[in-house]
Amino acid sequence: MNKRYNIFDFFLDGIFVIDESKNIVYANQLAATLFGLRIKRLIGKPCYDHFQFKDGTLFCMPDGTVGKDSPSKYVEVDFSSPKGAEGTVQVMVQPDKGNEEGQFWIVYFHDVTDEKRISSKYKTETEEKEKAQNLIFKIKDDLKEFENMALTDDMTGLPNFRSFQNNIVEELNNCLKTNSPMGMVILDVDKFKVFNDTYGHQQGDEVLRYVAKALTSAVRKTDKVARYGGEEFVMILPDTNKEGVKIACEKVREAIESTQVPYLAKDGEVLSVTSSFGGVCIEPGKLKESGVTDFKVFVECADKNLYEAKENGRNCSVVSLWDPDAPEGDKSVDGGDEPPPLPV
Repeated sequence: MNKRYNIFDFFLDGIFVIDESKNIVYANQLAATLFGLRIKRLIGKPCYDHFQFKDGTLFCMPDGTVGKDSPSKYVEVDFSSPKGAEGTVQVMVQPDKGNEEGQFWIVYFHDVTDEKRISSKYKTETEEKEKAQNLIFKIKDDLKEFENMALTDDMTGLPNFRSFQNNIVEELNNCLKTNSPMGMVILDVDKFKVFNDTYGHQQGDEVLRYVAKALTSAVRKTDKVARYGGEEFVMILPDTNKEGVKIACEKVREAIESTQVPYLAKDGEVLSVTSSFGGVCIEPGKLKESGVTDFKVFVECADKNLYEAKENGRNCSVVSLWDPDAPEGDKSVDGGDEPPPLPV
């Protein structure tokens, strides 16, 4: 007998099998747990000795007939047991006509006690579904909002350093998977401390917002930008060789140089700034051979090139191929003239 019904041992719902006398001949562990009893205490006794349904029409109840000749529908009923267990289940009774040992019935229990408790505040089934759905959407929206907040720089609206960390790791993996080179660039606003000292931090914040807009407008849709911190920004350039990194730097440099920032203290006047760039091109072959997994290695290389760009007079870019055996790499310098005075 038990072997026929052993398949129910691992069901996620409670299962009883009863005979014509409504005695339990099989019970899985979930059914026993639901009614607060051990399986051995259930076998051989009428199922209604162990629990009572408020709906007594089901065949598993003393005078019930529903489900005797054909499967019943799932019915949601409250139950109680002599052991003090109580709650709500969705129950169905189905004849097992294929058992050669006799006539038996399978009783399925799906515990919805917790679901009912959560939804008890709603007056109708329609309200339950609608409000529950709205609650799910709200939670999803809140989680998405919190996630965006955690990954976004408040001042510029760009992705922040945390977002950059996620993106650079992802792109380094893509570099290996696609066997395509990629670039990473650090840029910062030239003489920004002097600018802040001259025009104030509020004007400096406005400059950073305009630089962020210029940066975003000058890169490709596939590129990823972020505010690294302070007046520093970063660019991640997928599927880009060294020449492409140089071109990207120049395009952004020119965009920033031509940006006119409103002078907050004087209506109608504008200010401008320049920027310097340190770029590195990472080739998949060298990346794979090196076994490097820490993105800070490439940040350090780009930062050295940024420093060199500053030493070369600012308002320019220095780009190199990353080579673990020759950290200085093959560098190229591009850029404009000496930065103009800050006011336009």
